[in-house]
Amino acid sequence: MENNGPFTVHTAEPAKKSAVATFSMGCFWHPDALFGATDGVAGTLAGYAGGTTPAPSYRTMGDHIETIQLLYDPSVIKYPELLSVFFANHKPLGKPWKRQYSSAIFFHSAEQKEQALEAKERSSTFFGQEVYTPVIPYEHFYRAEDRHQKYKLQRHPLLLNWIQERFGNFQEMVDSTAAARLNGYLYGFGTEEAIVQFTDKYRLSAPATEVLLSTTRLQPKIYCKS
Repeated sequence: MENNGPFTVHTAEPAKKSAVATFSMGCFWHPDALFGATDGVAGTLAGYAGGTTPAPSYRTMGDHIETIQLLYDPSVIKYPELLSVFFANHKPLGKPWKRQYSSAIFFHSAEQKEQALEAKERSSTFFGQEVYTPVIPYEHFYRAEDRHQKYKLQRHPLLLNWIQERFGNFQEMVDSTAAARLNGYLYGFGTEEAIVQFTDKYRLSAPATEVLLSTTRLQPKIYCKS
């Protein structure tokens, strides 16, 4: 069901202790893939946050921002490390031409707020100018339409058919760790070692394995819909 709001990751191996992070980086397809291929991230979702418009959708987003929400294992990756990935993969040096493509950090606790502000200050020092990214209290996250979830994976029939057979429904597939990894690898994120470990673990076919290994020669690109 589209725009159902709650963030639940379905995985056979849930993190013993998980936490949520919510970021906006200009669009949601790129960070969905970027963080999906990141070790310690158990799941990703594309959606909308930061606005007041009720029940936003892509065509009626109002004052919301394209946003990515992550479930991660703090014993594997810490929140400051996620912030480092956040600031290293876009340049929030000015207001965007359109609000939906804003940069923003939505904090879920006082600790996340403090760490986000510290990371923002370090980023400003690195760039030598003020970083635009607002640090905002988290309030609501609205799940984006199905067509925006795991964008690259949905456009690869071989791997999409394989993973759909493993899950009972589309939402469970989208919320899974396996889907997050596959989508990230297809965008060109991930190392050959990580991909080999993934294909061995899930016993992917030789053709599917070759598809994923070929992505290590790609340069990840940002795909934003205007």
